[in-house]
Amino acid sequence: MPSIYAEDPDGRRKVAEPVHDHRFAKPVTLHQIRSCDPEAFNRAAEEWDKVGSALGSARYLVVDVLSTLQEGWSGEAAVLGRRVLSDLLDEMSIAEQEMEAARLTLVNAATGLALARRWVAEADDLARTNDLTIKDDGNIGFPAWLTGSNDPESGGESRRLATVAGDIRNLLTAAMKYAADVSNTAGHELDRINDAVKYRHLDDWTKKVVGEDLAAARDLSKVFGGEGGALLPPDAYDRGAGDYNTESPTDRDRKLAATLGAGIAGMPFATGGTNASANMAHYLSGTGEPLNLNVEDMLKEIPGFQASVNTTLDGNLGGWEAEALAEYRRTGKPVALVQQTGWQPMSATPESSKDWFYAVGSFHYNTEAKIEVKPTSPGAPPEVTVTYRTNVRDRYNWDNGKSTEVPGVGRVTDADIQRLHRTGLAREFDMGGASDARTRKL
Repeated sequence: MPSIYAEDPDGRRKVAEPVHDHRFAKPVTLHQIRSCDPEAFNRAAEEWDKVGSALGSARYLVVDVLSTLQEGWSGEAAVLGRRVLSDLLDEMSIAEQEMEAARLTLVNAATGLALARRWVAEADDLARTNDLTIKDDGNIGFPAWLTGSNDPESGGESRRLATVAGDIRNLLTAAMKYAADVSNTAGHELDRINDAVKYRHLDDWTKKVVGEDLAAARDLSKVFGGEGGALLPPDAYDRGAGDYNTESPTDRDRKLAATLGAGIAGMPFATGGTNASANMAHYLSGTGEPLNLNVEDMLKEIPGFQASVNTTLDGNLGGWEAEALAEYRRTGKPVALVQQTGWQPMSATPESSKDWFYAVGSFHYNTEAKIEVKPTSPGAPPEVTVTYRTNVRDRYNWDNGKSTEVPGVGRVTDADIQRLHRTGLAREFDMGGASDARTRKL
């Protein structure tokens, strides 16, 4: 089962997994947007770049020293010395890559905040040109002469200013929502970097964590630019059972693997579905290849999952629509912005869906959406539609310190099932998938 809070078996510090809820990011005020300095982020990025370059130079020196010590030096002191230098080399490699991820994150945050400031500046210009005022809370104030006028022609001017005020509100809503998303997403990535840089050994699992940080930092330009195609990962998986095929199997391990394999046939009858048996079979196959999940079935069969997706999506649509309309007004051309929610935690329980509980347990989901704005007839409001799909991401592994009633087999400890991974009799794997696309008009 996906293990979120398992202890790291070799005692190293575990990457924390805080829940970063992107649905309701901490609000950003107009004052904060007007007073922020995106160039400060660029200057900070330059400093991180200097640190990364220095680490790279120092790492090359360590490599040279380690190469020199490979010859003509033996004994316990030599073994200890080489081990210490190898560990130092791993630490420096991790830190160097994470410094690059931090630099990219800050550069992209600067770009995103600059766009939010531009939208606010455009709103300010519109307000000044039309004798409107923007209040601190984002509301629009109309000129006093308009509210007290009895001139019949003032009705037309009132309608025109109401349209202008709507454009201003779209710009301000877009800026505040977007700035909050930039701040929240960049903060999420910097949290990941802060955790990952504390690792001491560059094994396969840590390489994956560091690789995700770099990939996420590079993709921020797409996320903040609305291009899409980038799904920021949730916080790193725990290490699960540890490294694959590093221990010798015992007769007890082989017996458990055979018992689990034989029990697969009875799982569908006990769980009411075939997903738990399919995932266990894939675990025992030992390939470690990623497995596709049927997200449409998950949405239908896990109570509360579809409702959670709807709540997350509805919490974001207002801001996304405002951003798309702001870009439409600025460019005068059709707009198609790709957006995404943050990854959200979700769980299946034995009471809600026994099949999905044994198949995935806890998992993360993310909804990506394309917001399209197209002109209609002259003088009419543009047409706004959203097309969205939900993505699921999970890792098939087992929790420490627990036992599980495996359908068709009986009660076994998760530690025993974990050992099958370490002894090469089974292998953990990533799994995920996407729902069908759905479209609605806004």
